[in-house]
Amino acid sequence: RPFVKLYRDERELTIIFMVDISASSHFGTVKKFKNEVAAEIAALLAYTALRNNDKVGLIIFSDKVEHFLAPKKGKAHIWRVIREILSFESEAKETNFDAPLDFLNKVMNRRTVTFLISDFKSVGFESKLRSTSKHHDLIALSISDPKELSLPNIGFIELEDAETGEAILVDTRNKKLMKEFALSAEKEMLDRKKFFKN
Repeated sequence: RPFVKLYRDERELTIIFMVDISASSHFGTVKKFKNEVAAEIAALLAYTALRNNDKVGLIIFSDKVEHFLAPKKGKAHIWRVIREILSFESEAKETNFDAPLDFLNKVMNRRTVTFLISDFKSVGFESKLRSTSKHHDLIALSISDPKELSLPNIGFIELEDAETGEAILVDTRNKKLMKEFALSAEKEMLDRKKFFKN
């Protein structure tokens, strides 16, 4: 008599949330700041991981690794991850992807599913993302605000770069300037999208 044993494969994943809390994440013109949107995305994904009995860890970064929570299971740990994202205060202003990605590769020996949540207001991160994606399943989630793509026609306004502190006076009635601004922002977004697809 043949006996058949059926096994259900238990796939316990390790999920890491890498959340950018640099100064540019404290910006928002439609109901929420970008860092609040990042927390909501992480919360939603964390609860999905909880239902699948996966481990969840957290790396909060700016121009350095600000905080690290080792991957664990359980509802209490998920709440802690969400609370840390929402309440963590940083003095740093700039973004540097090298530090958190190097840290991830150093502390996580096994392959992880890593969600990198940022507005990607930085340059020169492509090669580091490319090399990290060979060791981990790296999913980049780009957060933006509508006013980063086009400015309203309200006359002269002073814009300040949240990360560098550089200020500039802009005349939003200047149609040529506003068209260049919109085209530049759209090109940056499309280039980033194309890079992520690759």
